[in-house]
Amino acid sequence: MEFIQNGMEYSGESFTDFDFSELSLDAVRFKQCSFKGSLMPNLLTSRCTFETCDFSFARLNGSIHRASLFLNCIFHAASLFSAEFLECKCTGSVFSGADLTALELRGGDYSYTIFNDSDLRGWNLRGMKFENAFLQNCRLEKADLRETDLRHAVLTGADLRQADLRGALLTGIDFSSIRMKGTRIDIAQAVLVAEAMGCVCL
Repeated sequence: MEFIQNGMEYSGESFTDFDFSELSLDAVRFKQCSFKGSLMPNLLTSRCTFETCDFSFARLNGSIHRASLFLNCIFHAASLFSAEFLECKCTGSVFSGADLTALELRGGDYSYTIFNDSDLRGWNLRGMKFENAFLQNCRLEKADLRETDLRHAVLTGADLRQADLRGALLTGIDFSSIRMKGTRIDIAQAVLVAEAMGCVCL
């Protein structure tokens, strides 16, 4: 098939093992496409849409994505080393099992995403949206979660020691198995946590 053209739409295509290195894509729409094993180092996307796409084993090292949508995508065993997602919407996507080393998320919507068992220590996720996200057994020590929307997120077994949660939205979270030693919370959150643990705050 012809190579990718900006502004075009592709549906049900397989780009397995294609080399996207150094390409710049603008306003391209991909639906139910496979990028398994694709080479994508230093790929630049802007205003692109990837809907129900499979990036398993893809190499996205150093790629930069601006205001792009990754909806219900799979990144199993993909390398996102030093990639940047800037004001992207990634709702419903699965990042568990990917190499997230030095990945930068800046702004955007990560509601309903799956990050289970990921190492997110020290990440700056301030003000981002993780409503109903799956963060089970995640390492979030020293993470900046100020003003982050974590409503109804699943944090079972997560480690939030020394993380900063001040101003975050925490409604609907089960705190019973979360490690929180040294975690910074505000007064309203302290009451919420206490009530979630069965305390009666007077």
